[in-house]
Amino acid sequence: MTANSKMLKNFFSILFPIYLFKISGHSMEPTIKNGDKVLVNRLAYLFKSPKAGDIVAAKKGDKIFIKRITKIENKKYFVHGDNPNDSVDSRKFGMLSKHDILGKVFAI
Repeated sequence: MTANSKMLKNFFSILFPIYLFKISGHSMEPTIKNGDKVLVNRLAYLFKSPKAGDIVAAKKGDKIFIKRITKIENKKYFVHGDNPNDSVDSRKFGMLSKHDILGKVFAI
């Protein structure tokens, strides 16, 4: 990514700080159900760090998912689905860095 493309990406992040995602799957039930839509604040962690209990949108590889932060160790985040029997989460792919977290879910 060039310096100009990074500046452009940051510019659009400020102009459009909210993501809308439609949930596909059951990993966050009963809190968030299959088919629900969630709003994610991309600026929520600009000046503060995520904390345990926060529900976040995160990216791992080419997948974006919604999970709850359950543990923080050495500035790494362990995330779980609220429905552990139907969730691919940190038990499978490991802990996340703050860079992997896209934002905080603030509305369902």
